[in-house]
Amino acid sequence: MAGIKKITASEVINSRGYPTIFGKLVLDNDQEVSVSVPSLETVNDYQPIELKDNDLNRFNGHGVTRAVSYINNLIGPKLKGVSLDKQFEIDDWLLKSDNTKNKSALGVNTLLTVSCLVLKAGAKEKNLSLFKYINTLFNKISQPPVTIEKMPSPIFPLLMGGKHGQIDLDFKEFQVIPSSSFAYSRSYQVGVDLYHLLRELYKFNFTYNLDVIDAIKDSVEKKGLVFGRDIFLGINFGASSYHVGNRYSVKDKQQPVLSDEYLNFLEKSIITKYFPLIITDPFASEDWSGWNKLNGLVSKETYQIGDELVGSNKERLEKVIKEKAGSSVVIRPNQAGTITEAFRLIDIARKNQLNYLIASDLGETDDNFVADFSVGVGAEFVNFGPPVHGENVAKYNRLLQIEKEITNNK
Repeated sequence: MAGIKKITASEVINSRGYPTIFGKLVLDNDQEVSVSVPSLETVNDYQPIELKDNDLNRFNGHGVTRAVSYINNLIGPKLKGVSLDKQFEIDDWLLKSDNTKNKSALGVNTLLTVSCLVLKAGAKEKNLSLFKYINTLFNKISQPPVTIEKMPSPIFPLLMGGKHGQIDLDFKEFQVIPSSSFAYSRSYQVGVDLYHLLRELYKFNFTYNLDVIDAIKDSVEKKGLVFGRDIFLGINFGASSYHVGNRYSVKDKQQPVLSDEYLNFLEKSIITKYFPLIITDPFASEDWSGWNKLNGLVSKETYQIGDELVGSNKERLEKVIKEKAGSSVVIRPNQAGTITEAFRLIDIARKNQLNYLIASDLGETDDNFVADFSVGVGAEFVNFGPPVHGENVAKYNRLLQIEKEITNNK
């Protein structure tokens, strides 16, 4: 197998207007691959560290020239001549080189850049579609093997609340999930249609979180679709953001409430009324009792998903399993650090009968690697953000290409 001739890195700007790392790898046969990695939204101290310059005179401290220099001057030269079939060995070497629990020495962004370059180069050298190459590698770690037979179902956030939201509401994402009986291409079209229709009908005029859910239901029905059959509801609560002290504060309740009363609100006002397919982070990240109680209440048809709860952290994932805190987990490769680490997290989920979905992050780029990754590891769902904007569309469009390739090969 071909080897590595050169690895270089530089800064590019992500979707949040701040720098991230652009990397390029040249094979010894002079073929090239490149990657631009997403920036990490750090919300908990158990998530890894993205290495930044912290120079407030430049990009408000968000520059990544130090990480770039590590790749150009330390990591790249040491990997010259290494075979591209050494993905796992290279990833483990990167982790040992960092040698910190939170990846603070080299930075999770540095590790992912190099790991992803090696992955893309391996696919290039073998002349395989990236998702097929990922599947081959993943099946060396996780058994039984994943066979690529269907596309992941997309989760489309239609409106965003919380601290990054377009509307002044508590819940982080108000989502729709088209039926898995739809072809992916139809799902994407329906997602786009509903995204625009909701804005046309309601123009962000919402007072309560539940108002948005009613508006989504109304929009679905106006498109001639059946809510709960053709289109399902999803909510990413992001509950840690409105959990202060030991109480939850949401606009739908007159005053902040304790965990058990908040649980009653979720059950009576949302779960049994709208039958959401997906509920993500419905409780704060340390309210393990709330997570466990709700998980015992929801039906097996509802996915209770840990996103911020887990943060792609192995110890947190194992605690979710131990505490019976959910049925599913979000895996973000840019939180895991290396491709191998992401594989291992998914393997833990699979061995413990947890579903897993693959998601992108807030500080995204137009790189579409995560779309191939989601198909290669057999994810049931993906969430790449609203079905608009270039950094999101690049990933959804890549899934359109993959769908065609899979269909043509049947």
